[in-house]
Amino acid sequence: MSHVVVVGSSYAGIAAALELRAKLPDSDKITVVSASEDYLFYPSLIWIVQGERELSDISFPIRPVLEKAGVSFISSRMDVIDAENKTISLQNGQVLPYDKLLIATGGVWQWGTIPGLGPKPNGHTISILSPWAAEQARADWQALLANPGPVVIGVAPKASLYGAAYEFALNLDVALRKADVREQAPIVFVTPEPYLGHFGHDGIGNSRHILEEAFVNRGIAYVTEAQIDHIEADKVVLGNRQQHLPSKFTMIVPPHRGIEPVCAVPNLGDEDGRIPVDDYYRSIHYPDIFAAGAAVQVTPKVSTLLPCGVFVPGSVSSEMGRVTAVNLAADLGHGTHKIKPPTDIKSLYVLDSGGHGLLMSLGPQSWLNVQVNIPGPWSHWAKVITEKYQMWQIQEGRI
Repeated sequence: MSHVVVVGSSYAGIAAALELRAKLPDSDKITVVSASEDYLFYPSLIWIVQGERELSDISFPIRPVLEKAGVSFISSRMDVIDAENKTISLQNGQVLPYDKLLIATGGVWQWGTIPGLGPKPNGHTISILSPWAAEQARADWQALLANPGPVVIGVAPKASLYGAAYEFALNLDVALRKADVREQAPIVFVTPEPYLGHFGHDGIGNSRHILEEAFVNRGIAYVTEAQIDHIEADKVVLGNRQQHLPSKFTMIVPPHRGIEPVCAVPNLGDEDGRIPVDDYYRSIHYPDIFAAGAAVQVTPKVSTLLPCGVFVPGSVSSEMGRVTAVNLAADLGHGTHKIKPPTDIKSLYVLDSGGHGLLMSLGPQSWLNVQVNIPGPWSHWAKVITEKYQMWQIQEGRI
């Protein structure tokens, strides 16, 4: 009997665990370890800030889903990976032996990379990247509505979650207009990208044209190749341009790195804690450790003036989890290996602004690269439908 441990219960982790259960015999045990008891649909956190969603609307307990599928679940944080003895130690004191380990934890946000970056009380920005931070940001949003002023939204160098920043800026524009205070709240978007819609991919089809047009039409100013020097309570300072951008409401997406247990294992992660893998998503140095999703080292294919991370949508992370599971099962003697690097995975992303949006499809064949500007509220409803459908899929164990 083999024991496979999957660490992480978001897109890649859940997809991998359910695929493994389908591929491996019942005698093999699969255990998912996660610091959270709940599955959270992260793309909808942008709506928590403005009160359009509650956390209960975009999350649900993950244990019943996994146990129904025949997968064990432990709610605890992983503290240590002992790659030589093939065990992991958990925060709750448990030590789990494994035959194969799959790391699908994503990463941790690097708030300390820029002085003043991060939620209060340690920084001067709001965050839409965790449930508690998004809820905390509601008070700042209400304060902005009561006393409007300049807004700065953007992405820090080396960060990769561009979609959340673009969506948040466009949604703020709509919400401020509804509150009839948009003229008192100018919005500036800052990004290390050489142009809007670069996404670390040198653009996705005509994403540059669509986003630049959207920002111009909405009156959102933008600064590309922006190196943020530091952030104060009332301004964002760009070091490379000697600009001081006044701001009463600031949201900057930080870079993220691999989790500490990965960083602590020699040669498991790179300098940013991302795991270099072979064609089968197997660690280069540890053949019994696999990785999927944002835990994997994805190297930009193009060079830029400032470091830009590579945007990896949730749909790509899920497929990475499934492919990794197929290869892990093959290593255990069940099925055949499959080669499908992240760049060969078709992704679909709906960027919603509340009033209009952008449907982006990216794939290995040129005919799969489709970008459509969607006028009116249809993109918002497409995003809502995507949220409901994906959550239903996971709850039914059909991901």
